[in-house]
Amino acid sequence: MEINKFFLNLERSAERRQKFDESWQRFEAVDGALLDEDAPIIKRMVSLWNTKPAHHRGKCGCWQSHYNLLCHIVNEKLNHVVVVEDDAEQIRELDLDLLQKAKNWTYLGGYLAHKRMYDGPLPPEKHPPHKEGINCLDKNEMRMIGFVAYYIPHWTIARDIVDYLNSKARVRAMDCQIYDIVKVPQDYIYPAMFVEEHSVKGSTIPRSNSQTRKKHPSAFYTLV
Repeated sequence: MEINKFFLNLERSAERRQKFDESWQRFEAVDGALLDEDAPIIKRMVSLWNTKPAHHRGKCGCWQSHYNLLCHIVNEKLNHVVVVEDDAEQIRELDLDLLQKAKNWTYLGGYLAHKRMYDGPLPPEKHPPHKEGINCLDKNEMRMIGFVAYYIPHWTIARDIVDYLNSKARVRAMDCQIYDIVKVPQDYIYPAMFVEEHSVKGSTIPRSNSQTRKKHPSAFYTLV
């Protein structure tokens, strides 16, 4: 099985490209700070009233980056796709036999949170009994936060996501938005294959609280 591996990277973040070898393809990320004032995503993106403009633009850039890559996957009909952000740190080898068994959108990193995300991260004692390998994400009980790394086994999954996003007049941060897509079941591989680099100060494709969050997703889908 041939894996298509992409990492999202801003033009101004050349230093972050150095850790990716030739097996990875760079996909240029959208810099929210450089978006035109009349860029459609600026008005489409939902943010709290007190969200700072820089954070709002960061969310917009992050959303547009992943959206553009999803469209690329659809247009090229790419299967077996691994996507990571450039602050992802690979801590396990990609298990091709395991990925071959994945049938749904599959997280390779992130952290579990309450279904109502404003209740915060899901404490380890409330985690489901994980099994090593592929686990079903029960969206009736929890959600996954973070787009640090994910796997798309078939391009039609990306198509369903793009179609859904195109149907929405307003959108939210991508990792929150995908929770709402009933047509796209979600799984996760345990332990995670990627975590966020602790040495990186915030993400250059910031999420709404990335400038203040000091904890990072662990291999066990908790924040440490």
